[in-house]
Amino acid sequence: MTDELIVTAFESVGIPKMQTVVYLDLLKNKESTAAQVAKRTGMHRTNVYDTLIKLKERNLVFLSYKEGKQAYVALTTELIINDEKEKLEHLKSAMAYINTIYVSGQTPKVYTLEGLNAVKSNIFGLLEKQSEIWIYGLAENENMLNLLNTKIMHAFHIERIKKGIELKLLFYKTPGGLENLLGKLKFTEARLLPKTQQAKTSQITQIVCNGSVYITLWVDPIHTIVIENEIIANEYLDFYNILWAYSKPMEK
Repeated sequence: MTDELIVTAFESVGIPKMQTVVYLDLLKNKESTAAQVAKRTGMHRTNVYDTLIKLKERNLVFLSYKEGKQAYVALTTELIINDEKEKLEHLKSAMAYINTIYVSGQTPKVYTLEGLNAVKSNIFGLLEKQSEIWIYGLAENENMLNLLNTKIMHAFHIERIKKGIELKLLFYKTPGGLENLLGKLKFTEARLLPKTQQAKTSQITQIVCNGSVYITLWVDPIHTIVIENEIIANEYLDFYNILWAYSKPMEK
């Protein structure tokens, strides 16, 4: 697939050509300042700055510092587009090609994503890992409860169950309106923490899957900290297994 076809695919899901050009340039050239991107692409530096800001808002780039200057690193992401399956297939084709030119180790091992769309993208990205999913500390937060009841989450469960992926959830207290749904889902187990913990209100959700940890802070603005590290992920799993042993199954 050529860069021109990637541009077309990205435009089909609302990503303008200028953003795609800068994004591809960062993928090919690793950490770069805006001036370096402008020199390589031939774009005006002011336009590059504006484009980098928009890419950061889309969670497609990560801002860091290089020799005291702001620098940018491209991030891979799974864009979830509800009810636009045809566009999503174009995007997946483009991303598959990008992976062939992507240099291993380019993505930071710890980075932060912003917004509810990033949370949705992370959740669907779990399906690609083909591994057991742990979710701990589901926040009693309107955003989280709305997310769990959306068509997107229903689609997530359908795909997860189709793939036979196990889901384990640890709650502080019984989630309103979700008991019946969770009880009917295959490959799904949910437990309540001990009574001493059940009254606790949390604004943090932690997800662990296949060597990665996702910590979502349900405060405005919503942020998700991503940690890609097998050792740290295993430490979280050890902790969750201890809590699991002392928790009681939710009644179906």
